[in-house]
Amino acid sequence: MIAVVRGKQKAESTLKAFQESQNSFDHHEGWRYFFEKTSVAAGTDPAQATKLRQDELELRESKAPPDTTDWNSRK
Repeated sequence: MIAVVRGKQKAESTLKAFQESQNSFDHHEGWRYFFEKTSVAAGTDPAQATKLRQDELELRESKAPPDTTDWNSRK
């Protein structure tokens, strides 16, 4: 995460500012900014917010049923 803000309008304006400041090489290489809803409090340090987001993701994935799809058998 690079910022934690409150509200859709603030998120959209912050996203636009980051996109405008991004260099063309990074954009061309596929790096993109996006926003998502979170329970992390607005103003949280981005490094701490990133860690919290990663911890939440790992917890969700640990509870998910295993993927048993055999992609090799599909044609």
